[in-house]
Amino acid sequence: MNTVIPVENGDVLTAVRGFLQKLMEHGVVEALFVPLEADGETITPALVTDPARLNQANPLTPIMPINSARAISALTGKHVPAQLGVVLRSCEIRALVELVKLQQATLEGVILIGVDCPGTYELTEYIEKQREGHINLTDYLAAAKEGREPIFEGLALRQACQMCTQPVPEHTTIHLHLFGAETNQEIPVTLEDEIAAKLEMSEVADANSAERQAVVERLISARSQVREKELATTHAQLTSNGGLSELFATCIRCHNCMTVCPICYCKTCLFKTASFDHEPDFYLNAARRKGALRMLSDTLLFHMTRMNHMSTSCVNCGMCTSACPSDIPVGAIFSAVGSQVQAVFDYQPGRDVAEPLPLITFQEHEWDEVGEEK
Repeated sequence: MNTVIPVENGDVLTAVRGFLQKLMEHGVVEALFVPLEADGETITPALVTDPARLNQANPLTPIMPINSARAISALTGKHVPAQLGVVLRSCEIRALVELVKLQQATLEGVILIGVDCPGTYELTEYIEKQREGHINLTDYLAAAKEGREPIFEGLALRQACQMCTQPVPEHTTIHLHLFGAETNQEIPVTLEDEIAAKLEMSEVADANSAERQAVVERLISARSQVREKELATTHAQLTSNGGLSELFATCIRCHNCMTVCPICYCKTCLFKTASFDHEPDFYLNAARRKGALRMLSDTLLFHMTRMNHMSTSCVNCGMCTSACPSDIPVGAIFSAVGSQVQAVFDYQPGRDVAEPLPLITFQEHEWDEVGEEK
């Protein structure tokens, strides 16, 4: 059903908060996972059971401290203890779908609430500009209405967001539309009829669907050009003399990229075991064989192992790039590799929860194109 959330005096955030409170007060959900304002500046993803606390909810602030799919995995596991609503961005939903396939989460008893995503900024940079008074939510929503990148002085969207060609959430039970919408007047919402009845919301003709589609297509077209350019640059670096070794040359083996990745779910990681606590002689013998041994070692092996494990399921959220203290474009590298792997299997992560993972599904002729005999 198509309906709208009324907005009074242009206060979009208050209208969204009121809608979320209604979900709890009318028994649609018992608990709600949503970003909360922690100190008036930053955002903390939180599980809320008291509707009054939703006065701090802010799913519109364009920052993403974590890819929340990992948090939903922790909240659901094999079962959901209560009717749970989760407010997520598109890349978070896609990651959650992959985790469901990997048996690390479930969607049973979960209501997916998606919000159109014009893009996010690096957390520390955004907070700094917010303190300086350069951030205005009205300008951000106006950019969403027009299908363009938000413009704030001295601030650029995260690299992954500049390249994102899937800004509209899918698989949602409730969808708040920002693209092409006059949100200072009302927020278009798509939701299931049963939920609309509980909330006593009436159906409204979707008069702006064509305009909204045009806005989304314009935004995706612009981002596709950025993505093609970035991936072409990264592919060129991958195939240069230095290749992966050069791209990861400044890696300090902090494992931040693995920690923030929503798809890296292993409870015990090989690289955090004694397997890589080598004896001193190991390093000396390796240095003698090669003439020189980089310290700390095994950084390239670490990244290649991660690629091998999750390249088919990488949703290009870019949290790995944001977490890297050495400013390595980890997300672009994994996107470049992942896009090739996914193309081979005609697989798009997060597209369909019923679509089997390619690396656990045998297709008789899937490697014909690389020369294997038919």
